Amino acid sequence: MNISKADALAHLAKWFDSGALVRATFRTISGNSFIVGTIKELSPAAIRVTGSGCEMMLYFRTTSEYDYKDNRQPASEDSKNRLSKYPTVIDVKFSNGDRLDVLEFFGGLVDDHRAELDSIKMSERAWLIA
Repeated sequence: MNISKADALAHLAKWFDSGALVRATFRTISGNSFIVGTIKELSPAAIRVTGSGCEMMLYFRTTSEYDYKDNRQPASEDSKNRLSKYPTVIDVKFSNGDRLDVLEFFGGLVDDHRAELDSIKMSERAWLIA
């Protein structure tokens, strides 16, 4: 569902304020990369996600579109004890067609999510330093 920039920033601010672990995926015509970390900077102009030994900084533009996705899935063993069972995704579409998806990342170490990483197409993988 399309949302305003203010609504998208308000939702991202909840994760920023709580120090929640997020996964930010940047998709371009030439490839994709993602980072798992925390939002270290958030303003109407930019977002900075910092992981262990890595960082992603993207600038918002006035022509960007914002979308809110709530992936309703049945509860699994891993998700039934989480506060939020359904990961929320904030999708930012830039005027040049690039996209940024930010979602709360449930889990700690990359090794704990090996099956999830293995399911990602090789062309969509990025180096993750955890």
